Amino acid sequence: MPRDRLLDAVDQDEAGLDPLTALPPWVKGEKRLSSMLPYVSLVTDRTIRTRGNELMQCIRLEGVNSTTSEDAHLDRIGSLLAGIVAQVGTGFSFYLHKVSKAVDVTLPPIPGEGFASALDQRWRAHLGQAGLRDKTLTLSILKRPETGSRLPFGLGASRTRFGADTTRRLRKLDEVVGFLLSSFDELKPRLLSASTGELLGFLGSLNTGEEHPLFPRSRLGVIAEDVANTRVTFRGTTIALSDGAVGDKVGAIFAVKNYPAKTDSLMLDELNLPVDMVVTHSFVPINVNIMAGRIKRQLRLMQAANDGAVSLAQELELAQDDLESKRLIFGEHHMTVAVYARSQAALDDIASEIRNIAATSGINLISEAFGARAHFMAQHPGNTGARSRKAAITNHNFADLATFHRTPLGKTGAELPWGVPITLFPTPERSGFRFNFHEQGAPDREPTGGHTLILGRPGSGKSVLAAFLMTMARRAGARLFVFDYRAGMEMAVRALGGSYSTVRAGRPTGLNPLQTEIDARGQAWLADWLASLLERRDRPLTPVQTNRLQEVVRQNASAGNAGLRNWSDFASLLVSTDDEGDLFERMQEWTAEGRYGWIFGANTDDTFSLDGDVSGFDLTGILDSESERERMAVLSYLFRRVERVIEDRKPTIIVIDEAWKALDNAYFAERLSNWLVTARVA
Repeated sequence: MPRDRLLDAVDQDEAGLDPLTALPPWVKGEKRLSSMLPYVSLVTDRTIRTRGNELMQCIRLEGVNSTTSEDAHLDRIGSLLAGIVAQVGTGFSFYLHKVSKAVDVTLPPIPGEGFASALDQRWRAHLGQAGLRDKTLTLSILKRPETGSRLPFGLGASRTRFGADTTRRLRKLDEVVGFLLSSFDELKPRLLSASTGELLGFLGSLNTGEEHPLFPRSRLGVIAEDVANTRVTFRGTTIALSDGAVGDKVGAIFAVKNYPAKTDSLMLDELNLPVDMVVTHSFVPINVNIMAGRIKRQLRLMQAANDGAVSLAQELELAQDDLESKRLIFGEHHMTVAVYARSQAALDDIASEIRNIAATSGINLISEAFGARAHFMAQHPGNTGARSRKAAITNHNFADLATFHRTPLGKTGAELPWGVPITLFPTPERSGFRFNFHEQGAPDREPTGGHTLILGRPGSGKSVLAAFLMTMARRAGARLFVFDYRAGMEMAVRALGGSYSTVRAGRPTGLNPLQTEIDARGQAWLADWLASLLERRDRPLTPVQTNRLQEVVRQNASAGNAGLRNWSDFASLLVSTDDEGDLFERMQEWTAEGRYGWIFGANTDDTFSLDGDVSGFDLTGILDSESERERMAVLSYLFRRVERVIEDRKPTIIVIDEAWKALDNAYFAERLSNWLVTARVA
């Protein structure tokens, strides 16, 4: 509608609109968000110039898991950051931002309508309602202008000097950023760029607590206009966001009032709430001479007042010595925590939790009405003047507070041999972790190691966890072989539609390796296996016996009638061995009439089946056997059968319950490493 018609249609006295603009009177007093943001232009695709003529680059880091990493490793990373901050000097300032974001819990569904699919549906629904959060870690480095630098009056000279100054400072910034990238290589750092939408998207997230890609609208435009992605209204301690990409939200921002006497790298790890949150740390180094003067002045005041705080004076003297010796550097630190919610009630609950977490860490966080706008603007790198509650701390304190701690999300499908994550678990930090059995690899390369050990006290749920993981592994179409103990996994195997059989001591097992190991590779394995089976500690096999055993293995494989491949006929072929019947007597123990005959000798055919995608075997009778030879004979052959099956390279999981019982054998100890390599490659 034309403006003149609008004015005719609306009673100006009632509407309170300005007669010239037809806008409410409060619009005149409103300040645009972009006018308070420090970003001016892009110097390069990865470098921003601020209103203070600072040059800024931003590094995104994957972070380190503070829950599972050793304290020494965490301390080393913190010391490395502190050392770099001190080394680069006062010409640089540093910002670290932790911006929370929702975790994508999407997983490919398990196909079918069976138990695995039903469990997967319930689990994915639970994850979708858990509100899991991740956070981005972004380290911003700003190269400040040289102190006292001035541009000449002439336009041409000014432009030349300005360009030369920019080139020189950009080179120094690139050197420092390159050093940081190489120093923290294990954290997988990368530079954010404007062309991908990440650089401006990150800066925009400081306004809203949500990161979305943002792109510069014009090469000649002011970057602050692109970053101003919402309307911010300050109402006391409450921040209202509206008319932006994230919709209507309310927020609050907290700043540090009092610092603890000591800092450590874990003290702020609890600031991981399932809400939109921005944690900001900034550190602007102070000139050494200025800081040394402050310390000396404080010491003189304490001496003049006969201050009894002896320990404080000693710490100041030690700090002065470290400062003069360039072992540390002081800087002005500023920290804020901004949180956002969709309702005021939810925001109040979040604010209470923030205060409680800070109190347990020894930090006093406050939310103040008169300082809310300054704290909000101080989140943005380059708005140094807005930092109203800054305090002088050392570079080591800064490294303790501004840690690179983050729970990794785990590997994606493209980084895994099976091409898909097994499942996703919530973490103590209220984040999510994509669980996989394998180390990092790729679907089109040789499989990486995927051996997994589950430890826990009796009754702690080891078998339940193993059953859950093998069920979730059906997402990758994995075949399952379960060597069970005391039927702990029987229910899971049968629920998955698998077969389940029991191997009982003293009863025929249906196993007969003489029937299955008849090819060239099988003969080599069978000869070696039989030698181990017939070995005696007091009477090791002689070369004559070993050679004869190999000959008989070849004869067994070449038998025209499969019925001749039995243990009695095999033993009869050893009678002619020149050893006074010793080898024959040893083999007789494994024939149908021998004491171990129930294992192999009683079976004419090998009826043990590994067909199907899910197979379970209760080996309680074998694992509880007091005879180490019986355990070795059964388990080694079962493992051999599995080894032959997995040669088709189909994804396969082998679950061994109470594995210590199965592997507590000299034969396994000698061959386990080779077998694990075979299982990994297959």
